[in-house]
Amino acid sequence: MYQLHAAEETRVTWYGNFKLDLARDSGVSSNGNFILYVKPGATATLNLTARQTRLGANIERGKMKGRVEFDFYGESPENKNTLMLRHAYITVPAGPLMLEAGQGSDLISPLVPATLNYTVAWGAGNIGYRRPKVKLYQQTSRFYWGAAVARNISADLDGDKLADGETSGKPALQGRLGLSASPAGKKLGLGASAHYGWNTCPPPADRKYNNWSVGGDLKLALSAELILLAEAYTGSNLGQYAGAIYNTDRVEGLRSSGGWANAQYQLAAPLSLSAGGGLDQVRRTDLEGVNQARATNAFVFVNAQYELLPGYKLGLEVSNWKTEYLNPKITQRDTRLQWSMQGSF
Repeated sequence: MYQLHAAEETRVTWYGNFKLDLARDSGVSSNGNFILYVKPGATATLNLTARQTRLGANIERGKMKGRVEFDFYGESPENKNTLMLRHAYITVPAGPLMLEAGQGSDLISPLVPATLNYTVAWGAGNIGYRRPKVKLYQQTSRFYWGAAVARNISADLDGDKLADGETSGKPALQGRLGLSASPAGKKLGLGASAHYGWNTCPPPADRKYNNWSVGGDLKLALSAELILLAEAYTGSNLGQYAGAIYNTDRVEGLRSSGGWANAQYQLAAPLSLSAGGGLDQVRRTDLEGVNQARATNAFVFVNAQYELLPGYKLGLEVSNWKTEYLNPKITQRDTRLQWSMQGSF
């Protein structure tokens, strides 16, 4: 009887969407279903996928809250898509603070542009991904602070089949401060974040290096219809954080900087517009001797989404991408046309 009563106190709210994406690229994108950068080559490609379909649940029981979410970007054939875990965490009060444990989005770089492209400017100015962590934070109407201890996911530079972050014996640390204000009646959010991770190549390589980032974020609601978002970052060895255009980390350090901006406008009720762009740059002296190293990656985009029925949207996006390589020095371009159908619940 007690177990039945406990189960009745648990509330589960399902959510998700069914999404079909059709994309045509004038060049070769990093992954046909989405684009991070342009690969060498001049072949046009066409891709059709439902992998971005998502299923999730918000779960509450007393003061405990939880979330679990999947999409279908697990490694598998294109017509036999498997699940990929996105979020799986619980949140509980810890005095005046909140404690979150599980896998979720990085504490750094919390904003994302409104794109139809699955990867939201990763590799093109937007850093931050998802990983297991323990996070402690506090949120008020004017102030936010948070700190996290995260799994130190990293490269394996010595080839011993162990991630160098794991063999350091230390976690990665993340932190963020945020402020909210209303100047002239406009809603403004500002944030600063950073992370640091240790990496070790054990003997016989016996080398140590690090990965780190410092960044800022801005969200400004000029009206109920118009919102501006922007982020910028600088750091080193950020391939596992969606930075440095996904170049491989280096013991000597691989410095990169970037950022992105996005304007979102809600027109008449069924129609919304979004436009923006991003840039990621790697310090060229850090790429000396690296074959086909990606040095600069930039893109601009514009999209429109029209809600035909409650929860049912059609979307169309045009984006233009430019990726510059070193060793040899070449420039690759891609114009991407993406169309989507999405039903949300």
